[in-house]
Amino acid sequence: MPLIPCLKHDGSYILYIKLDKDKTELICDECCLPFYDKKLHANQSGLIHIKSVLKSPQLLLSNDQNSFVYDTLNQFDKINDKFINSILDKLNTQITNIQNAFQVVQKELEKYANQFLNMKQKFKNELEKIIQFDQFKQIIVNLENLGNSIKSEDLEINEKILYKYLQEIKNIDHNQLYFSLFEKIEELRIQFNDLKQQQYPECQKLQEQLKQFLNNQIQFINQIKQIAFDQVFSSKILSAQFLNKIITIISSKLNKQLINYQRIYLSTLDGLNGQSFWNKVNYQQNLLMIFKSKSGYIFGAFSPCNWISNCSGAYVQDNTLSSFIFSQTHDQIYPIKEGYQGNAIYCNKSYGPTFGGGHDLYISTDFQSGGSNLGYSYQCDQYQISNTSTHLFGQSTPNIVECEILMLTFL
Repeated sequence: MPLIPCLKHDGSYILYIKLDKDKTELICDECCLPFYDKKLHANQSGLIHIKSVLKSPQLLLSNDQNSFVYDTLNQFDKINDKFINSILDKLNTQITNIQNAFQVVQKELEKYANQFLNMKQKFKNELEKIIQFDQFKQIIVNLENLGNSIKSEDLEINEKILYKYLQEIKNIDHNQLYFSLFEKIEELRIQFNDLKQQQYPECQKLQEQLKQFLNNQIQFINQIKQIAFDQVFSSKILSAQFLNKIITIISSKLNKQLINYQRIYLSTLDGLNGQSFWNKVNYQQNLLMIFKSKSGYIFGAFSPCNWISNCSGAYVQDNTLSSFIFSQTHDQIYPIKEGYQGNAIYCNKSYGPTFGGGHDLYISTDFQSGGSNLGYSYQCDQYQISNTSTHLFGQSTPNIVECEILMLTFL
């Protein structure tokens, strides 16, 4: 990019943006010396490298603004386009030397690579749109056009414009930013989820060439897998759309930002019984529990309360009033009633997951028996439900066939 001279140091050029509480400065490397004399790194001194920002717009976001989005975008930047294209070139050469049958594989790999690079660009474009990145580029272009004729008043004017622009970025709604980009992350994850499972024709005469080809193909996949797909919030049971709705509600009720999650229980891996359940949830909090009944009904509940196996049984109070039961099948949310926060969850080792003083949701340790008295501690009259005992399950007893429990971490 064209160089912007620093007015404070002759022969030096502006490289960084320095962020202060009440102003923004454009500074050169010599301006940075005081920070390094104090043994401060650039990021500790509130410095942003302009050239890096032009390549990676997410650097304009503060780390605490949305750490999930920030970290995910940084993972994208670790993907080297030239490296991916170089792998494709090698694969193309090998494919040409094998047999015509491998031409199908060649087209598949090129398709996946192009989809990835196109999605990466769309992802970046979406971010630039949200933060109105053209405004930032225009500020830099204006300064570049001034060149050596730049004056202190020019610099001061553009610094004020830049400060206003960065303040607007700080005010971006965190949830809006996350969910605007979530769908594109999810789309990319799905596109490449089964890539490693691809099966290619076996060719005995060309086994060595095929082995080399497969090794390069694995290298290609591993490069793409550097993106932290495991960090993308997802559920084995809930749809992405309804999960987004649930997370938005939880974040709003707690007035906190979701930064991470851990799948601590999955019935297909851990077993569907009370012992496995309590082994996983004991002394854990902020748990999102998701169930699927034999009728195909999908429902669950969230509570910030601490789950503690208690032989005698005890209710746990939710002073935040953020606990709720939900039904994806009916697209409904049942918040805990005011005055009933003392009965948010019920902990008893002889019981399974239980919510509400009247057992609005009760699943026994066998995950088959139990019941629902929805509306006792959790609000449901806003939906005019005809039969609250079968509304969640699709029948009078839970008869759970799948269960998933996610532990959420907030900032």
